[in-house]
Amino acid sequence: MGKSDKQEYECETPPRVKSIPGALRESLMRCGDNYFQRRPASDSPTGSSAQTPTGVNTSTPSPINSNIYINTGSGINTVETSPVISGNTVESGTESPDRLRPPTMKKKRTPTTLDIPGLTKSKNSPNGLIARNDHGSKLVIIMVGIPATGKSFITKKLSRYLNYSMYHCKVFNVGNTRRRYTREHGMGEQDSNFFDPSDERSIKLRDQWALDTLDELLDYLLTGNGSVAIFDATNTTKERRKTVYNRIRQRNDQLKVLFLESICTDRQMIDKNIQLKLFGPDYKGKDPDESLTDFKQRLENYDTVYEPMDDVEGYPYIKMINVGTKLISHRIKGFLASLTMYYLLNFNLSERQIWITRSGECEDNVAGKIGGDTSLTARGDKYAHALTKFIGEQRKLFEEHLNSEHKPSSDNIQNEENVEEEEEERSFFIWTSMLQRSIETGQYFDENEYPTKQMKMLDEINGGDIDGLTFERFSTQYPEIYENRQHDKLLYRYPGSGGESYMDVSNRLRSVITEMERLEDDILLITHHVVARILLGYFMNLRLEVVTDLDIPLHSIYCLEPKPQGISWTLYEYDEIKDSFNKVPKSELNISRVKEIGLVHNERHYSLVPTAPNYSIGSKSSVDS
Repeated sequence: MGKSDKQEYECETPPRVKSIPGALRESLMRCGDNYFQRRPASDSPTGSSAQTPTGVNTSTPSPINSNIYINTGSGINTVETSPVISGNTVESGTESPDRLRPPTMKKKRTPTTLDIPGLTKSKNSPNGLIARNDHGSKLVIIMVGIPATGKSFITKKLSRYLNYSMYHCKVFNVGNTRRRYTREHGMGEQDSNFFDPSDERSIKLRDQWALDTLDELLDYLLTGNGSVAIFDATNTTKERRKTVYNRIRQRNDQLKVLFLESICTDRQMIDKNIQLKLFGPDYKGKDPDESLTDFKQRLENYDTVYEPMDDVEGYPYIKMINVGTKLISHRIKGFLASLTMYYLLNFNLSERQIWITRSGECEDNVAGKIGGDTSLTARGDKYAHALTKFIGEQRKLFEEHLNSEHKPSSDNIQNEENVEEEEEERSFFIWTSMLQRSIETGQYFDENEYPTKQMKMLDEINGGDIDGLTFERFSTQYPEIYENRQHDKLLYRYPGSGGESYMDVSNRLRSVITEMERLEDDILLITHHVVARILLGYFMNLRLEVVTDLDIPLHSIYCLEPKPQGISWTLYEYDEIKDSFNKVPKSELNISRVKEIGLVHNERHYSLVPTAPNYSIGSKSSVDS
C-alpha cells in the first residue's frame, strides 16, 4: 500500500477500528461508524453494562478470546464480543458465537410448544394438557411485596383463571408453612418482633420455611400434574429472590420463572387490606386494636429492608401497582407468562353486580329437544317482560347502596362538590347470545338505558348431528355415543359438523370472562344451560368436571358480587302467579359443598353451590345439555 493510499485509509477508518485486525475490521468498515454508537436500552447486548449505573459491574467473562472495549463517552465501558476465536478462521458476518462453540459447549434448547386443552393435541399431550414431563412449558410465579399490598387477592384470582383454562395451578404460601411448623413444634405465636430484620434466629427460620415451601412447590410441578405454581411470600430483598431462583435452577433448569411484584401506593386501599388481615389466621380472635398496632409494626419491619425489583437483577418480572391501575413488564417470555400478563391487565376492584340467567322458555324446551333456535313460548315472553322490570328495580337498589356506602365523610365534606364532578355515571350492559330465544328474552330493555350486545361466544353448546333430537331419541338412536358422553361430558364432543364439547365452550368463553373481569359496571348475561354452568363454575372456582352437573333451572337468575375475599351470590326465582321474582332462602336450596381448586396448598376451601329448589324440580322445562 502506497503512502497516499495509507493516508486515505487512515482518514476513512474510524479511530476505534484501527486496532482491530483481520476480517472483523473489514466487516466493521462496511457497517460504518454507526456500529459503535451506543445502542438503545432495548437492544443492549447480553454482556453489556450499558444499562448499569456507573460503578456497578455486572458483566460476565466472555467465552470468546477477543473482546473490544469501547469508550461510549458516558464514562461507561461497553463490552462488545468479537466473533474471533483463537485457532479458527471465520468469514465475517457468517457465524455467530453460539455456532462457533465446540459441540460439548452447546446448551440444548428445551423444545416447548403451545398447549391449549381442547384445541391442541400431540403424542405427549393427546388432550392438550401440558404433559407431566414437559418441564419447559411449566411456570413458577414468585410473588414479591410487603404485606397488605394485595398479593393474596391477586394469587387467588390468577389461580382461578389458570385453573379454569385447564392449566393446573396451586398457590404455595410460606405463612401457612410457618404456622404449621409453630404448631407442630410447640412454638409461641409470632408477633411483629419475630419479623425484625436484625433478628438472625428468626431470619434463619423464615429462610428455611421459604425453602421448604418452595420444595413442595417444585415437587408439584416436577413430579405431579401441576402446570403453574405460585410462590406466595414477601421475597422483599434481592438476596432472598436470588436464593429462591437458584434453588429452582438447582432442581430444574427448564422451568420458566416469573416474578410478580405487587406495589400499593393507595392509602385507602392499604387500610382496607390491613382490616382484612386482622381477620386472618395470625390475628383471628385477638383484640383488634392490639392486632392493628402489631401488624403496622410488622409492615415497618418489612419496609426497612424492602428492595423493589429492577432490571439489574436480570429476572423476568411484572410490577402490578395498586392491583391493576398500572403494570410494568420486563422480559416476559413463554405462553403461560404472556397469558398471565394479559389476564392481569384486566383487573379491577370495583363493586359491581354480575347477573346470569338462561333465556326464557322456548318451543324446543317444551318439546325436550337438544339445541335448536326457536322462539319463546308465551311463558318465555312473560319471563322476558318480568326480567326487564326486575333488573330495573335491582339496579336502582344497588345504586342506592353504593351511594350510601361511599358517602363522603365529614373530613371530606368540603370536597364533596369535586367528588361529584369526578364521578362517572355507571352503566348497565345486557349481553345475549345470537340465538333467537336469547335475543327475544332481552328485547324489552331500553337500549338507551341498557346498552345491548349479541355475542356468538354465549351461544349454547353445538349438538352437531344430535341437534334437534330429544335425549330419549339420542339414547336409543345413538346408544354408544350417548354412553360415551355420559362417561366424560367435559371432553366429549358431539359428532358431526360444528359439534362441541364443554371444553370447546370453555375456550370460546375466555374472551367473555376477560371482558367481565375488566368491566367496572353491572352486567346481565342472557345465555343458555351449558354456558351458565361454566360461568358459575369459573366465579365459584370449581373443577370443570363438577360444572357439567350443575343444575340451573329455567326462569331463575343468579346475582354474583365480586369481593376481595371471594364471590357472594344470590339466587332469585320467577313466580309466574305473582309475576315477580323471589329471593330463594338458602334453607330451601339444594346446596352442595364443592371443594375449590388451585387455592393455597394444604388448605381446604369449599364453595356452596346452589341448585334448583326442591319445590321447583320438574315444574319447569329444562333440557340437560
